[in-house]
Amino acid sequence: MKFSQFNSIIPYSGKFALYNAFAQKVIFLDTDLKDILQAAIHEGVDELQHVHPSFYEYLVKKAFLVDNDVDEIEKVKQLSKSIDENPDSFILTINPSMNCNFKCWYCYETHVKNSRLTPEMIDRINAFITQTANQEGMNYFQLAFFGGEPLLYFQKEVVPLIDTYIRECRKNNLQTGISFTTNGYLINQEFIDYFNNNNISCTLQITLDGYKEKHDLVRFVSANKGSYDKIIENVKLLISNKFFVRLRINYTDMNIEGSHLIAQEFDSIPYELRQQFLMMDYHRVWQNDAIDNTFLVLDNNVGKIQEMGVKVSSKYSPNSVRESCYADKRNSAVINYNGDLFKCTARDFTTAKRAGYLDSDGTLVWENDYLERRMNIKFKNKPCLSCKIMPLCNGGCSQHAMEHFESGSEYCVHSGDENEKMRIIKTKVDEIVNRVSAEKV
Repeated sequence: MKFSQFNSIIPYSGKFALYNAFAQKVIFLDTDLKDILQAAIHEGVDELQHVHPSFYEYLVKKAFLVDNDVDEIEKVKQLSKSIDENPDSFILTINPSMNCNFKCWYCYETHVKNSRLTPEMIDRINAFITQTANQEGMNYFQLAFFGGEPLLYFQKEVVPLIDTYIRECRKNNLQTGISFTTNGYLINQEFIDYFNNNNISCTLQITLDGYKEKHDLVRFVSANKGSYDKIIENVKLLISNKFFVRLRINYTDMNIEGSHLIAQEFDSIPYELRQQFLMMDYHRVWQNDAIDNTFLVLDNNVGKIQEMGVKVSSKYSPNSVRESCYADKRNSAVINYNGDLFKCTARDFTTAKRAGYLDSDGTLVWENDYLERRMNIKFKNKPCLSCKIMPLCNGGCSQHAMEHFESGSEYCVHSGDENEKMRIIKTKVDEIVNRVSAEKV
């Protein structure tokens, strides 16, 4: 037998946690057992069978010890393939426009004034929606709207797409899911009524840049008018009408302080609605993603938000194999307003960088063998293949893999920082402990 490549041992609450990133299981060891195990790892784990037979058998049973001939990397590859090549679902993202009513300093996109869907492009997308919904074996079809700001031309250009999507999915008994990534400023009663009157549900991710003063420095209507109050008003309207909102807090070391005060804006919303339809979700702005102590300030804010009765997420807890990014899946596409195809929304949508185009009959045309290159790009980064958290991280997403591999460079999305990897493992152990505690209650 051998000690699994994906095992880690970390101090935890006066004991030691032995965690396996593939099985995503943990056991807790006292100091004596930890010392026995580490000695066995050094001398050969089969020696443990003689020193502590019951402990050895337990480790084998729970897959912390595996047969010498087991190719653990191949197991991860096969698991990844079974998920990313799944043919019974499709994730379609549409950018109705690349224009936006805000100009945030950290936005990576090129805003294109007057960019919008033409009637001809709406017909093409509707043709693709109809073809996809009628595919044999299709069970789940997800429709997302991105941009730019996807609500700029909602009634004229988004509603016709949703109408086709709902009609075709209902006709074929497909599971559905509609979502918007929006700044939230243009939400109104007309938007609410469209979904309610047609018995359609949707979820929204709405972004804030810290509490009022900090947010309004980044997102403003004019020099004298910020957007914070209007966005908060719209979020309250959505929650009151039972629309789930993930309130994404884009934070930096400059705007994180005092951000817990955002939660108090929802004191007037009944507790049950807050719990069911609101989640605050902290994400650090990537241009400000330095290794510093900002996470301590973040943790303090998160604790205060929880005390206010609002759900909040802040921990980086990757699960990039089992819950891979939409862009990693074969059955996913991003259609830009002009018909250009992409796989990832976290990049600039210029025609020069497109992966293909939507043909006149609604067919996706991937250029330069792009789709196959992307689907086969994982597991080629040498540092990942020897990493203990590979089944969790997998080197990030296929976008990372393509950009680095095709430039001939090895990489680590955690900059090779072992402390950062240990923090991820600690988060995973915390999640297991909290889940088990909740089940006991």
